[in-house]
Amino acid sequence: MFFRFILVNVFSFIKRFFAFNATLYNAIVFIPLFTVLSPVISKRSLTFVIIFSFILLITGNISSYGNFIMYFLLLLAVPMFKKVNFEQLLSRSFWFFIIVCLYGLSQKLFGYSAIEKRWIQSGLSFADEREFLTDDLRPFSTFASMPEFTLFIAIFVYYYKTEGKRILLLFALFMLYIAGSRGVFVSTLVAYFFTFVVKKYNGKYLFLSFFISLLIFFALVFVFPILFGSVDTTSRMLAYGTFNGRIELLTKILDQASFSSLFTGLNIKKISGADTFDNLYFMLIAHFGIFGCIYFLFFFLKQKINRKNFYFFSIFLGYGFYADVVFSYYLMFLFFIAIYSYSDEISNFLNKKPSVVSHTPDAQISS
Repeated sequence: MFFRFILVNVFSFIKRFFAFNATLYNAIVFIPLFTVLSPVISKRSLTFVIIFSFILLITGNISSYGNFIMYFLLLLAVPMFKKVNFEQLLSRSFWFFIIVCLYGLSQKLFGYSAIEKRWIQSGLSFADEREFLTDDLRPFSTFASMPEFTLFIAIFVYYYKTEGKRILLLFALFMLYIAGSRGVFVSTLVAYFFTFVVKKYNGKYLFLSFFISLLIFFALVFVFPILFGSVDTTSRMLAYGTFNGRIELLTKILDQASFSSLFTGLNIKKISGADTFDNLYFMLIAHFGIFGCIYFLFFFLKQKINRKNFYFFSIFLGYGFYADVVFSYYLMFLFFIAIYSYSDEISNFLNKKPSVVSHTPDAQISS
């Protein structure tokens, strides 16, 4: 898994060298999908994939299937992720963590390299050129985009906190801010607060962290423009940029959607001409209806909660207000590593209580 972990997180850097040829570039982008090849697949996930593929068909959203297929492939490969030792993987990845962080810092301080500028100007990048060339340059290091870079750092924030490595934790927290993905940054702070300050890891507190993230999202939508709308700032954390556009799109969808579509889903392209919302919850309701949305999330969250997966579930749910999340293979690969891998911390706890639970590392995870 170490090789796959490195490949997924560095491949976006490699493919930028091929931006000179759109055909070649678009051909190699599928290489990371081979990292989920596994001789064993989850039968439970296979049933889920079949059900939701059928729903996409009957709601007229089958054209969106390409956006979901990468998430479906990850679900089928869950048995592979369950074999990963979380601490061992991150320990082996120490130098990779340092290198990508330093590279991200160099982007922040000195700007993008010539290769990255050509990629940005090629029209093949994940955003318009105007989104990159701003006063507050946004580093993405070797990753697919800023959120993946920020989530990668958030994983190491958890690791260094639990390992008691204070200097590395401070460095990771500093890099968390430098990476500049507002949604992941805010969601990580909420997750960190509940995991390491409140120290309660159950469904009730996971819902509370979700509610806090929702309040913060509403504050950004409704309160922030009133308080700071006229303030000129170069900070990415305070800048609105495309955030306003996302809210306007959601408003447009809500105005045109009927009440019944909340339960049955709607044909998105007929209303907006797009498949994405930059909001996980609106996107799932639009594709599958509100009950489909609930089951979609329930299937992913249905595990016995421990400290590690509580932290990453909280980030996932919080960041869902700012992005479609499941549409990014790179982002979800990191979430699957973080959530489904087993932990020495959990295993050691289980070994102290043999009469209560199984000794297997997967005992904290449902099949």
